[in-house]
Amino acid sequence: MMKKIENLFLLVLLLAACDSKKADTQDDGNRADTADSVCVADTGLNLSAEISDGLTNKNVDEFFGDFIFSFIQDRRLQVERVRFPLKYVKMTAGKQITSVIEKNAWKHERIFVSPEYYTVLFNNEDQMELENSTETKVVDIEKINLKKNFIKVFHFEKVNGLWMLCQESEHPMGKSPLAEFLDFYRKFASDSLMQRKSIEDPLRFVTADPENDFGTIEGTLSVDQWFAFKPVLPENEITNIRYGQSYKNPNHIVFVKRGISNGMLDVLTFTKKDGQWKFVSYEN
Repeated sequence: MMKKIENLFLLVLLLAACDSKKADTQDDGNRADTADSVCVADTGLNLSAEISDGLTNKNVDEFFGDFIFSFIQDRRLQVERVRFPLKYVKMTAGKQITSVIEKNAWKHERIFVSPEYYTVLFNNEDQMELENSTETKVVDIEKINLKKNFIKVFHFEKVNGLWMLCQESEHPMGKSPLAEFLDFYRKFASDSLMQRKSIEDPLRFVTADPENDFGTIEGTLSVDQWFAFKPVLPENEITNIRYGQSYKNPNHIVFVKRGISNGMLDVLTFTKKDGQWKFVSYEN
């Protein structure tokens, strides 16, 4: 009898340890999923009843990327997928002001700063896999105004299998965990002299292998070679899609610029060395 009790006690401890480890892993890898849920917290909400059959059957909800492009382009879908009245939270002068946007006041939202591309900031290259995850339930799209130093956040949740815009908010750029890097990037993108000083020479360069569809070629670029064919970098506004990536290493950022309707991909890696940000790797 005592043996059974001991075994049961050990089993309880093991399960508790597993639950604790699982919680830690989820918090580390997908912080957005642990954020306060806006849509789900609304008791009595029946999203399935609010969405028309035609939109429910649209095959856009498995991947967030498929959904957001349809959300931006399809006016009817956008209105159907906004949880009205939409909560709007604005942080200004240290105060939080909350209001709502009614359905009759809604204006079609393009969200991305360009119809040709969007940008995402990761802490490392492994986090880029989050873009293709079907497990993500919460996504924040940050529209970052580098010139005016503020960030507008579009908060999406997947409820009953459907992606919904549940809240919008606005806060100063200084509140972002990426504030220091964003200030650096603004200068890097707009000031060619500052950009030149921030490039590691030689610059690591990775590109597709023309003789192998799945291969890459790695080499280096001089600073002058970089300026000869560098991609256009957005200067005033960028986006950041928070699929759940955290930024535990404040000294390393992977800046991704991805085409919306084409295969364009630019990956710029920045590392902080001796207190200074350096552009250390470029991939296209």
